[in-house]
Amino acid sequence: MNQRTSEAELTVIKDGGVLDEYMKGLWDRVQAAGELITELRSVKKELSERVESLQSELITLRTEFQQREQDLKRLRAERAQILSSDGKTGFTEEERETLRARIHELISKINSHL
Repeated sequence: MNQRTSEAELTVIKDGGVLDEYMKGLWDRVQAAGELITELRSVKKELSERVESLQSELITLRTEFQQREQDLKRLRAERAQILSSDGKTGFTEEERETLRARIHELISKINSHL
C-alpha cells in the first residue's frame, strides 16, 4: 500500500510540474500580450496626433487654395476688363511717350552689349 501511495504522490508531483510549466508559459504570454497592448496604444496615440496635425494642415491649405482661387478670379476679371476696353490701356499720352522712350533706351543698351 505504501508503494501505491508513493506512486500516486510521484504522479501528482509530475503533473504539478507540468501544470507549473503550463502556468509559467501562460503567464509569459499574458505579459507579452500586455507589453504589445501598451506599445500599440502608444503607436495609436502617435498616429492620432499625426492625423490631427495633417487635418490642421489640410484646413490651412484649403484656406490658402480658396484665397488663390479668389485672386485668380479677380485677375481674370481685370484681364477681361482690360481686353474689353478696346485697346485703351489707361495710360495718358505723356505716360505712353515716357514708356516708349524707356523701351528704346533699354533696346539700345541691349544692342550695345551684343
